[in-house]
Amino acid sequence: MGLVVAPSALLVVAPGSKVSTKWKRGATRLPSPSANDRKRRLRTFHLCASSSSSSSSSSSSSSSSSPSRNNDEASKPSPLGTSLHGSDDITSNTETSETENATNATETFSRDVLDVCSKGYDFALLEIDKKLDLAIKLDPATGELLPDDNEQTIGTRQQKGLEEEKFAIDVLECLASSSRGAENKRIRAFARGQQVPKRSYALAELKLNDIDPSKLLAPTENTITDIKKKLGFVIGVLVIMGAIVTSGEDVGAAPFQAIKTFVFLSFLLAYDAVALNAGAQNLVLDFIANLTSEEYKTRLRRHEAGHFLVAYLTGVLPKGYTLSSLDAFKRFGRLNVQAGTLFCDGQFQNEVKRGKITSTSVGRFACVALAGVCAEYAKYGNSEGGAADIAQLDQLFNALQFSQKKSDDEVRWATLNTMAIVRRHGGLVDELARMMGTGESTAKLISIIEARLANADEKDI
Repeated sequence: MGLVVAPSALLVVAPGSKVSTKWKRGATRLPSPSANDRKRRLRTFHLCASSSSSSSSSSSSSSSSSPSRNNDEASKPSPLGTSLHGSDDITSNTETSETENATNATETFSRDVLDVCSKGYDFALLEIDKKLDLAIKLDPATGELLPDDNEQTIGTRQQKGLEEEKFAIDVLECLASSSRGAENKRIRAFARGQQVPKRSYALAELKLNDIDPSKLLAPTENTITDIKKKLGFVIGVLVIMGAIVTSGEDVGAAPFQAIKTFVFLSFLLAYDAVALNAGAQNLVLDFIANLTSEEYKTRLRRHEAGHFLVAYLTGVLPKGYTLSSLDAFKRFGRLNVQAGTLFCDGQFQNEVKRGKITSTSVGRFACVALAGVCAEYAKYGNSEGGAADIAQLDQLFNALQFSQKKSDDEVRWATLNTMAIVRRHGGLVDELARMMGTGESTAKLISIIEARLANADEKDI
């Protein structure tokens, strides 16, 4: 099979549709690959020799461009929420001098961005953190809702949030354009992850690469399901005992009292599901799971670390993360905001609003969506999270009116591509998971990624 890279096509979605780019975890189990399986994987993955893809469109959520690879390679995706101020495909020789890069940066970035970068790498990363945190607070979905809010004030605040995202991405791209400050450090890995050639893959090719789609793409949420069953049993017993106690000598009234209690609880569950997106249920179940299962916590952290790393390497800047429903409630003050990773997705959302989404954006969206389940699968041979991520991907394909074959092609490529990235950087995923468990900032996680990949060959990013 040759290296066939699909051209970036223009796809159409219903204008005004909203596609979420916040990923939360969901649950399953698989066997670990054998030595023979690993040999077979090596035989096939030489087909996936580094390819990069790069396409960009103007957006209110970003600006700037970064160095890319030789023109004989496929162009590499530009970050969601960024604009490269020019043609759809921009490539440059990797041997471009630092002087030329610095000149281009001066011409491309605003004075404020250049001023931040001139103060050094570490200072610039801290500034990125501040901008991303402010963007989260300004986002109507995660920020504080004011009593006098109306459509205009919410829209103004959202636009301001997009501008903060754009500034953060511009600073990151500026740091990538040349060395800044005495530390002589630079951003090297953002949007430069090596990718599998984008083409139609057969199901057999996934299996040859130690991937079982029927298990990877069907998380069962075993831990949460088990807790639901046990909790339901305990609640049932308590309701019946309570009915007996409150009925006193009138034993015949106990069944009716129990039924009334069950009806009331069912109403509360239905209200939570409709009004709060099952936020209260998720908060209770997730709290119990974190309290009783160390494996659940470890898997959850690796799941979110997978989202974070794959997004960063494919050009989507992570905005922040929470690792539990309780953390999300404490941070956002809402039950209907689920735990997970947030991203700078201004460009993608603008494409959705216009009703035209590029093939590159769809591929990037698919890779980030599947990154959590792939991160778990790569280590444990199964996933206990990700049902919501896969549901979001199905929602996007339905909105785009993809045929079954087109959807299958996108999912198979994204699965191969994401698994290749996660397997190549397995140790880095584990390190990010540990750091996320201690509550490290987005800037700190970025610095870890860049430090680990600073001396890596282009083909190994």
